[in-house]
Amino acid sequence: MGGIWDESLESLYAGLAAAKPAPAGVTAAAVSARFGLALLIKTLEVTSKRGVGLPQLSMWIERAREEAAVLAEAANDDIVAAPEPKRIEIPMMAARSAAAGLDLCAEAAGSVRGALAADLGVAAMMLCAAVRGILLCVESNAGEYEADQRREIELHALAQHESILKHVSKAAR
Repeated sequence: MGGIWDESLESLYAGLAAAKPAPAGVTAAAVSARFGLALLIKTLEVTSKRGVGLPQLSMWIERAREEAAVLAEAANDDIVAAPEPKRIEIPMMAARSAAAGLDLCAEAAGSVRGALAADLGVAAMMLCAAVRGILLCVESNAGEYEADQRREIELHALAQHESILKHVSKAAR
């Protein structure tokens, strides 16, 4: 994988805190989204080991891993040094992957119970915040370019987030 993924979290923190253009908001949000997907994968793996034999569990895990790979690549890309079209394309790809992770959380919300439901809720919070953060960065770079598409992604993420939290708050009890 390379890049930031071969460094320590402290190194990433130092890079984000440094007075230089990159890494910045998209990287931070993509890393956060990838960690949210890791938490989703964990909840699904533990659910599977507990004998919940849902055939879709392995499919959800595989899809979450695929989206995590997209987010890893987006977090690693140096957006500042990228050609102009990539400065929008890379973060939009990351926002879509984080939103797809939220969709997976919504699909899985009915399959987890107890503390795992709380973990799924945290994953959804991380993914929703990442979508919104990435789209904010895109807006600052793109202005009105693809504004309707960005708004649609954000509204979808907010609706999924709200739905997931309602479900997991009941399942966590």
